[in-house]
Amino acid sequence: MSTQETPTTPIKDLEDITLTDLKDNSTFKASTLWQDSPALVLLCREEAIKVASYRDLISDKLGVKMVAIVHENLDNEIEEFNKGYWNGLLYFDKEKSFFSHIGGGQIQYGGIMSFLKPSVWFNIRQSMKTGVTGNFKGDGYVLGGLYIIRQGSGGVEYQYREKVWGDHAPFDQVLTAVKNVSAKKDEPDVKAAFQETLDKVKKGEIVFDSVLKDNSGASCTVKGPCA
Repeated sequence: MSTQETPTTPIKDLEDITLTDLKDNSTFKASTLWQDSPALVLLCREEAIKVASYRDLISDKLGVKMVAIVHENLDNEIEEFNKGYWNGLLYFDKEKSFFSHIGGGQIQYGGIMSFLKPSVWFNIRQSMKTGVTGNFKGDGYVLGGLYIIRQGSGGVEYQYREKVWGDHAPFDQVLTAVKNVSAKKDEPDVKAAFQETLDKVKKGEIVFDSVLKDNSGASCTVKGPCA
């Protein structure tokens, strides 16, 4: 399922992408990520804290692996970002292959002219609420997005491409797609937890955990509508 004009990426285009584990610089094929379970693959650092705030539902209850992909690692800032805002699986896509595919075959950039758009400044204000600042060093203008991928060779269930800097996938769509790929979605407690969360999200009650510790909990929470 794709909500934009860019066609859904064929799974074969993603399977052989080479990723690097920054902990030991080992490399592996991307297909490993969804070999044994469905996966949410995040290509946007500004969206990370929102997704990470729902790790208990997405990963623990629905059983969907959560992975963040970065396209560069300058001044070791990725380690700091992971510790403060994601605190989970994070890998390096040196060739920017995921970013090219989410862009429909070529890397999309949010050039300097995009900052004249009111929507971009709105997105910047929303990001400031969460405490996540944009990175415009190096290729900081590269636009990303999000994939939700079924287990094995099942293919892409959902994808969303950033149109301008700070543009995020509608979160109710993300949660619904995560539920669709989950093998645990019909378990009564999981079903109830999902519906309760979805109802709150649709009302604009999206919760950010501004500081993440041990994949859960927060020292500061910002509540309010955030499209």
